[in-house]
Amino acid sequence: MRRVRWLGAEWSVPMRTLASRMKAQLFTSESFDGFVIHRVRDNSIEAEYVEKLTYQETVTDPFGNETVFDRIGYRRIEFTLFSEFPNIELHDAHRSTREFVSKLLELCSFSVIVEPVAADLLCWANDFQRNLGEKTVIDSVQVSGLELEAGIYAKVLLKGDKDVTAALENLSLNRKFELDKVQVKVRVGQKAFPIQMSNSGTARIPEDQWRELLPMLRSSLGKQKPKN
Repeated sequence: MRRVRWLGAEWSVPMRTLASRMKAQLFTSESFDGFVIHRVRDNSIEAEYVEKLTYQETVTDPFGNETVFDRIGYRRIEFTLFSEFPNIELHDAHRSTREFVSKLLELCSFSVIVEPVAADLLCWANDFQRNLGEKTVIDSVQVSGLELEAGIYAKVLLKGDKDVTAALENLSLNRKFELDKVQVKVRVGQKAFPIQMSNSGTARIPEDQWRELLPMLRSSLGKQKPKN
């Protein structure tokens, strides 16, 4: 499974202007950080942000003697920027994206606003099914904050071999809850595979379906752009 995460952004400059600024900070063998640009279009930028990490590793031999080695590592964030919502797409990114976001702010002269995505999962899943043109089934949901009685809340995982949304409605009985995650089972021909989606605007996609389904998931999420 590959993981993708989306963020919203209000760009202060066009994509090609932003790409030009990235080209002024390309990653080289002498750099500590910088960009590797793959493709630039009027409405998108495909690139990577690379950080060079230097550290020391201490190795102790069987006699207690310590030897210190200088090590170099690299941390990479593969991303695509879009002029339309959702504006930032991160591919298999590690948890800490602070340096990457800070670099984007710097490139935009600190006049860009980057925000997390709050997805309505049922709407996202339904729009994805329409884009896909194939029948899908929500066979797993995770909810939190389900109030069982005054002051008592539950976190619940529902799983089944059929659609579980009706069971969720029966369980909740019109009580408030937060839908955290859903798993959508997609069947194409004789093959069935899962897609996991979360309300923070992330999804997990099978490796062999990545290129085909990623644009559909993004465009489906894009219909939820907050209205100013």
